[in-house]
Amino acid sequence: MHWILYNEPDFAQAESLLETLCQAQGVEVIFLPKFHCELNFIKQCWGHAKSVYHTYPPSSHEEDLENNTLKVLAEVPVQMMRKFAIWS
Repeated sequence: MHWILYNEPDFAQAESLLETLCQAQGVEVIFLPKFHCELNFIKQCWGHAKSVYHTYPPSSHEEDLENNTLKVLAEVPVQMMRKFAIWS
């Protein structure tokens, strides 16, 4: 039954709720295929960001934690993201 449902053209071409909500907010959704986490360049970007995050001074204030997280994510260079994608 699962296979039959997923092969129906009207079901396969329908947008998910996530896609509909994101598009309403002006955000593009890109679904990537599932594969091993070591081959996922997004995980590699997160790993790089986490290593940089650990160089920031520790804090228990939620505002500092959020600001540091946003700074670190913005500091991941596009060149490095491309390198991770090529390695993947």
